[in-house]
Amino acid sequence: MSYEQKIILKHSLASIVALALFGLSRFLYSVVISRKFGLETLGSVNSLISQAFLLAIPLSFFAIALGKYTSEFLGRGEFERIKSISTISFSFPVLGLLLLPFNVYISILATLRAFQLTFRSFVYGLHRGEAYAYAIIFSFIIFLASFAFEDPYLPYIAMLFSIVLFSKVYIFKERFFGVPRFEDLRLLINYSAFAFLGTLAGVFLVQGPYFLSEKFGSSLIAGKVSASLSAAFLLTYLPQVLQSAIMPLYSYKYGKNEMDYVTSLAENTTRVLSLVIAFCVFALFLFGREILSLLFDFSLGSEFYLAVIAVEIYIAYNPSIIALNSTKYVKKGTVISVIGAMISLFFLSFLVPKFGEQGAMLGLIFGYSAIFIGVIYFAKRYLGVSMASYKPLLYALPLQMLIFVSKSVLSLGLLVYIFFMRKEIGEMMEMFKSFRSRGF
Repeated sequence: MSYEQKIILKHSLASIVALALFGLSRFLYSVVISRKFGLETLGSVNSLISQAFLLAIPLSFFAIALGKYTSEFLGRGEFERIKSISTISFSFPVLGLLLLPFNVYISILATLRAFQLTFRSFVYGLHRGEAYAYAIIFSFIIFLASFAFEDPYLPYIAMLFSIVLFSKVYIFKERFFGVPRFEDLRLLINYSAFAFLGTLAGVFLVQGPYFLSEKFGSSLIAGKVSASLSAAFLLTYLPQVLQSAIMPLYSYKYGKNEMDYVTSLAENTTRVLSLVIAFCVFALFLFGREILSLLFDFSLGSEFYLAVIAVEIYIAYNPSIIALNSTKYVKKGTVISVIGAMISLFFLSFLVPKFGEQGAMLGLIFGYSAIFIGVIYFAKRYLGVSMASYKPLLYALPLQMLIFVSKSVLSLGLLVYIFFMRKEIGEMMEMFKSFRSRGF
């Protein structure tokens, strides 16, 4: 097994655990809060948590750069520089405590979330993703126990605090703190200035609909949006597993100037993800809404289908935008993300008041679609990523829209999709067999 395969395998196994539990936490949290406190409370608390998670991005300003340069320095054997950038990066989230006089919950949640994001980026850059998995397992147990109390914010506070506690013990034990260097601070700032904007825009597109649906609509609308999005974003579980595994590898290979590998990895990941997620979406459309309605104790409407379509588009462009952001084309990825966030904000501001929860999902679809178009263009131009990589998504979307006709017609659409994708399905099966035969 090659070094690259070992990295992807180790990170993927760690990420399977970590992202399964943390990703499940938002969905589980929404289900419990909805049934325990009601739909309006669900909307209000998710609105505040989303605001805190958005504020955590500027507080974790150096997180993305930390992961990138940790991986590059690791490839070059520059361990003292790793200690330098880690000390700088982990000092920044403390600034979140300055928000305490304005809102205690937002300040605490934002600060803890910023520490979590910084730690996650750091350990994956070190190719030690299993450490993050241990932290999540430990914190998830605390998260579940916290539902016994009546404070609806306590489960997330307890979970994030547990992760931060674990990260501090781990970093001091492994002696990853060192003397900060000015040249490393400048390096982090130069990269983060653009990477931060792209990350902020990306997180806004995930967290924004939760609190903007309350701002432009009501807590009731925000509650319905929370339920649909918390379920739809479970689809991002597999992409995030691969993202955590391959982003350090993008930077590692970029540091070695192996751009052909970066392009090939982006193409294959996009093709496989789009195909797998397309079948998941068909299954959710056929069976998901009724099951989720029982769990949340209220009936989900067409906003659920729109939420799933939005997330499917997001998943399709994710590998290519990660490739852009992990190389010298980070500015391209950032500009695309910012434009997409602005488009989404524009549509949310007038679609939510008119169409409620459906308007929130449409605003999200417009934002993700704008980013998707931009990513196709820049990934093709600068990385040589083939348009054929996006074929599984482009064939799936019109057929999935048949859900708005009937489920019977959608079932026929699924059969049509299988027919048109038979070549890609066969290639994917052969690829998995190849990995298994090589011990991957």
